[in-house]
Amino acid sequence: MLKNIGGINYDCYPLTYAQLLNLSLVKEGCTDEVENIGAGQYLQMDLNVAALREALNRAVERCESMRLRLWKDPDTGELWQYVVPYQNEHFEYYDFSAWKEEKIKDVLNKWTSQPFDTYGGKLSRIVIVSLPDGYNGFYYNVHHACMDSSSVIAFTKDVIEIYCSLLYDMPYPSPMSSYIESVKRDMKYEGSKKQQKDAEYWKKQLELPEPMYTDYSGQGRLFQLRKKNNDPNQRWGVLASADGKGNTITYDLDIYSTEKIMRFAQEYDLPVSAIILHAIRTVLSKFNDKETDIVISDLVSRRSTLNNKKCGGVRMHAFPLRTIMPLDTTVLESMRLIKKTQDEIFMHADYSPMQSFGDLSEKFGAPAGSTYSSVDFTYQPGTLAGIGATLKGIGFKSWWYSSGKQPKPMYITAMHRPNDGGLTFYFGYQTECANPAEIEFLYYFTGRVLFRSIENPNKTLREIIEMT
Repeated sequence: MLKNIGGINYDCYPLTYAQLLNLSLVKEGCTDEVENIGAGQYLQMDLNVAALREALNRAVERCESMRLRLWKDPDTGELWQYVVPYQNEHFEYYDFSAWKEEKIKDVLNKWTSQPFDTYGGKLSRIVIVSLPDGYNGFYYNVHHACMDSSSVIAFTKDVIEIYCSLLYDMPYPSPMSSYIESVKRDMKYEGSKKQQKDAEYWKKQLELPEPMYTDYSGQGRLFQLRKKNNDPNQRWGVLASADGKGNTITYDLDIYSTEKIMRFAQEYDLPVSAIILHAIRTVLSKFNDKETDIVISDLVSRRSTLNNKKCGGVRMHAFPLRTIMPLDTTVLESMRLIKKTQDEIFMHADYSPMQSFGDLSEKFGAPAGSTYSSVDFTYQPGTLAGIGATLKGIGFKSWWYSSGKQPKPMYITAMHRPNDGGLTFYFGYQTECANPAEIEFLYYFTGRVLFRSIENPNKTLREIIEMT
């Protein structure tokens, strides 16, 4: 729809479910930087600043979602999005090569904490950076309504491949696909037969009994709420922060242990995400008196086609992944049931996540702000390892920076490192809801359960819980 914004007519489009989900996370009291994604991408090679500036400009020109703007109609309050024409930009250069790494991280975390003008302003910042030990590249901050981590990876890959094609005769990368075309496809979903089938699936899930809230710190929070509300049978929990203040703690899994997981996944034809979810699910059961009904908020990246993989934007939906398993369920049965449940969610992942969670709360009379899941999880299989044979042996660092805010109480991301392929676990948490000791405790037991499970695939959940 054509809209006049600041005296200029733009083709405007409604926001997608994924964008609305992200914007809904800016709760009352939270500030806009909760939606910032900060990342740094650095190669251990000599830096040609002019060539990197050219590569960045070309990548921005090729990626529509990097030129995305959001607009709130002052008369109706409706939210719209549009893409502005490309304009060449002179990206600033900062030489931090003589600085200590911790000080650099502090500076880039501070940059990441600077909010964008969400409705009308530019929604990204890029700065060229030199680090110690010969690492050079760029720092990148973008609003989550424009990009998700898969988009960040695709954009970074595009920048590096353009840069290397300019300097080292590497093949020029194929074009990015159109973000606006992906939005148009999403618009066609409204009122479609696919939407009706998805609605039927999610409504069928409401026929199950009320779920049970299982907290990552144990039963304490639920018991306190039951006492407060004088309801010994209450099954919903509350896990919220007044201001979204948060932090991220990372743990690097060594290559040998990562390869052990990957071999197990290949041997039993299981997705890595199902293996990790099994471990998290079993830990939640262990911490909550061996509860058999567990809900985890599973984030789904809707990028099954090449077009969607290269269109940028945010295409993450979150849905309740609920599994009810008796304690005599074996490890393999558990992982296969999780895979089956994930496959069903993927088939119906175009549905509105807010509608799905809202219907669940409404069905059982759970109040606003309540939840049945204490953990959000996503697995990112994509890495930057495949940017071409020319970069083999060249050091690469990929850092994720914190804005000081977190949109969710506990958000676990498992992602492969670009330099060696090993897994890194990112625990994003709100400081009102968790502390570093609880995070370490959760990671420790998740690791114990994960490796006891793949070493003993025929043992039952009860046995794995008792072993750990």
